Amino acid sequence: MTFTPFETACITAVLSLIVALVVHVVTKRNFVSHGQCEERRAHVCTTMKAVQDGHSELRQDLKDRTTVLFRMLRAMIVHDKDLTPEVKTEILNETPGGK
Repeated sequence: MTFTPFETACITAVLSLIVALVVHVVTKRNFVSHGQCEERRAHVCTTMKAVQDGHSELRQDLKDRTTVLFRMLRAMIVHDKDLTPEVKTEILNETPGGK
């Protein structure tokens, strides 16, 4: 059995419409309504804000601790009697990450 190009196009169009209708009927209930989308978005935004606030507190705490440790180390260098004044000056004037 041989189909003409017109018959093949018609059969393809009809089968495509049937598949589209079946897919639409099966997946119709999977869509999220606008209200549900807004509710989820608000929940996610609230959660992200809480996480960011918690991280900012942790960052500030780490910064404060690092500052205290840095000051303690500088004080130890200043009061070390075994180091020469040149070495102390070199260490205290050194920038983070190298010279």
